[in-house]
Amino acid sequence: MNDASDSGAYSNYITLAVVALVVVRFLFRELRNRVVRVRTLWIRPGLFAVASVLLFAFAFKVPDVNIAITTLAAIGGAVVGIVTGALVLRSTTFTPAGLRGAVRAKGNATTVAIWVVAIALRFAARYAFADLGASAAVQYELNVGLVVLVTAAFIVVARGFHRAIDRLAPEQA
Repeated sequence: MNDASDSGAYSNYITLAVVALVVVRFLFRELRNRVVRVRTLWIRPGLFAVASVLLFAFAFKVPDVNIAITTLAAIGGAVVGIVTGALVLRSTTFTPAGLRGAVRAKGNATTVAIWVVAIALRFAARYAFADLGASAAVQYELNVGLVVLVTAAFIVVARGFHRAIDRLAPEQA
């Protein structure tokens, strides 16, 4: 193998390792009963929202990035993220936590599958477009769509969790 193909192979292994870690994390997180607190509920969606805005803003400075395609990727990511978040909420069970401003949440195999499929879509696109000779700019545009997808899903999930807290512990929220 030459250096370029070695680098590509290592990149694929790193990608697969990251995917495996994400899947394992979701398995452990979603399949156990966990306490979700209103005070920390919006941290992850907030961080991803900032990342989404920054990635989109930097798209104007990255050479060869097409703003129209980046915008379409962001819109598509938002739509898929909203659907993903709604599906995750439908497959999550909420029970009172007995704590102020908190509920117990537990996902199931469907919840894990939804997250895995959403993330797998991006990696499938990465390899499909890479085989077509996609440039770094095209990969950037796809990454914007993925980050917006995750942001939208996290916002929908956080809103649903917040509603569950309001419903199950209204006097404590």
